[in-house]
Amino acid sequence: MFCAISGESPEHPVVSVKSGNLFEKRLIVKYIGDHGKDPVTGEDLTVDDLIELKTNPETIKPRPPKLSSVPSILSALQNEWDSVMLESFTLKQQYQQVRQELSHALYQNDAAARVIARLKKERNAAREALANVQAHLGTTSAPAPVEEKTETMEVDGALPEEVVAKINETSETLSQGRRKRKPPTDYTSLETIKTFTQTSTIPSLHSSRTPGITAVDVDVTGKLILTGGNDKKVQVYNRDEEKVVVDLPGHTKKVTSVKFRGQDVEKDVFVSASADKHVRVWTEGGAKGYHTAHNISAHTADVTALAIHPSKDYFVSAGLDNKWAFYDFENGKSFIEAIDTETEAGYTALDFHPDGMILGAGTGDSVVRIWDVKSQTVAASFSGHTGKISALAFSENGYILATASEDNLVKIWDLRKLANTKTFTLDEGYKVQSLSFDNYGQYLAIGGTDVRILKAKDGSPITTFTDNTAEVTGLKWAPGADSLLAAGLDRTIRYFGA
Repeated sequence: MFCAISGESPEHPVVSVKSGNLFEKRLIVKYIGDHGKDPVTGEDLTVDDLIELKTNPETIKPRPPKLSSVPSILSALQNEWDSVMLESFTLKQQYQQVRQELSHALYQNDAAARVIARLKKERNAAREALANVQAHLGTTSAPAPVEEKTETMEVDGALPEEVVAKINETSETLSQGRRKRKPPTDYTSLETIKTFTQTSTIPSLHSSRTPGITAVDVDVTGKLILTGGNDKKVQVYNRDEEKVVVDLPGHTKKVTSVKFRGQDVEKDVFVSASADKHVRVWTEGGAKGYHTAHNISAHTADVTALAIHPSKDYFVSAGLDNKWAFYDFENGKSFIEAIDTETEAGYTALDFHPDGMILGAGTGDSVVRIWDVKSQTVAASFSGHTGKISALAFSENGYILATASEDNLVKIWDLRKLANTKTFTLDEGYKVQSLSFDNYGQYLAIGGTDVRILKAKDGSPITTFTDNTAEVTGLKWAPGADSLLAAGLDRTIRYFGA
């Protein structure tokens, strides 16, 4: 007979009445005192459940000797051996239990990964089929409610390695080129800015029945002006020809944002967002000169803002559904769809940092979040406004962020200190719709009730223009800051210069 714990013949054998297993009495009593269970079956076990076996001839254990003799040393070693056997037995049991738990967890993980992969494949196939149908029919009809609801609940949280590599490469290249860069000697001076007046206008853009230019952008050449309006249309105005060369219907509600891709080509790709929950990517072709390459329906509420990544390969949209999504220009697919669980008021403003590593997003609950694009985590949050964030802009050097809200405040944030360094209180009732830094971060233009230019370094006022007859919704500086474009709800684009 052998002990179930030590594997040796017991001196004082006992048997469990529950499992029938044989043990050395001193080992099982100690185990029960530590664990209260049968070491073999795991059942609850007490000392009362043990029955001593009488052996013949009965052996009497000698009196424990002192450690001054060989027998005493052997006795001490026997006790140590008993302790080691108990510990070894316990470790073996724990090892087997951990192996079983790990095996079960790996099985569950593998099953979950297969289900996720299948659902993503089905989702992508459904999106592609829907996009093909809409492109064929030339319609902006909304997707089925079930598809839209499913997409809202999904968060894709990882970028492909090639996209991460492109982001890193772009950031490194741009940050190196920006270091210690100073404006050229012929850059527009502060004294010249003070002499700015309205030099020209482009009137009567978009429809007069639902008047207003709601968004504006300028291509790399400065010749083409892209606008979106309350009339649900996207237009391209050619300054050389002095006329609208592209007039694109398609959106079913007002256009909220328009952006050129930023490539130095004759007819650059551009993207538009609308309150109809759709984002459209427009490319050259079709009877009107441009056609919809991708009609994206990743949002379940108004799309409020767009931002182009500095690499010119990707762009981001944000909306009132508390979501921002990261897309590829070529195929219109979203790599990331990140839902912000900290806000219920949605996103209202958006801009990329000049290096493309972080994304600034303003919310309807007065908070500005700085997202790390690669990890999709919030790197910082700026609070201090008391109204909906209406505009934000990064300075060219990447150190400063300007934000504006419905509380008629403009705040300057130092990204190195993560602190508010300056606050400008505008007139009571003043509405800010747009902010724009020039290419060297010398001047900050504010558009809304009127147009104001401040010195970016300390916020001191330089000049103000009140030529607009309705709110200004968009601003764009010329590359050398020798002119400023302003578009507004009066259907007019105005140029200010010396």
